[in-house]
Amino acid sequence: MTNTRSVAPRVLDDVVEGAVNFRDLGGYRTADGLVVRSGLVYRSGMMHTITAAGLVTLRDTLGIRTVVDLRNAQELEADGVSPFEDYGVEWRNAPIGGETVTTPEERRERVRDYVANTVDWCEAYVRMTERNPGAFRDLFEATASAASTPLVFHCSGGRDRTGVGAALLLSSLGVDDETIARDYALTGDLLQPHVDRFRRQMEAVGMTHESWARLLETSADAMRRFLAWFRQEHGGAESYLRATGVPGPAFDAARRHLLQLP
Repeated sequence: MTNTRSVAPRVLDDVVEGAVNFRDLGGYRTADGLVVRSGLVYRSGMMHTITAAGLVTLRDTLGIRTVVDLRNAQELEADGVSPFEDYGVEWRNAPIGGETVTTPEERRERVRDYVANTVDWCEAYVRMTERNPGAFRDLFEATASAASTPLVFHCSGGRDRTGVGAALLLSSLGVDDETIARDYALTGDLLQPHVDRFRRQMEAVGMTHESWARLLETSADAMRRFLAWFRQEHGGAESYLRATGVPGPAFDAARRHLLQLP
């Protein structure tokens, strides 16, 4: 049986003004019966659209201390960063992707796949973890630290880079694959009201509103296949994260900090 808190997560798009796919990762059960604490780790899509009122909510209502931004240099230059530090929130960049980690032919092929909607997201996530171990190390260490939380991590849509980061965190805490896959799959529906916010990305690859909306559809199967590959190739999330340089005591600290009895 899948140990989800319910079919509906704690979505905060209507609470944090300007937020996109902003939700609490707390509430999921682990295989040994513990529960991921609510109010400590949030996942999100783009955050440069959050208004001044939304930033106040992050600080005063959610108590956010840290934002970990997974966007790369090109995205930061194009879309900018909200003035988090003006609101007492630390901003950290753990970039994933960008021109330095793909060849020109890979970029052309990716655009063709986007337009044709034939992307194999499982394969994309395999490449992502192989090429960006340092970013996933930094993200895990931040979420495991009581001094950094409450924390929110995000990319552009909050599905791919953020989805893999969430999967590694939840899996390392003992949440089962099916729960993780279902959490990942929620993003497709949650992004549909925000398709127009991706206008820059749509224009960059020559896609229409309708084709981009189809691209944002999210299948749990991609995450299931990725997690199965991950377990076979790396022995699981903790083994992978240890290989990136996360020290052993950090996993015990993460469990003490992020898990509680139901």
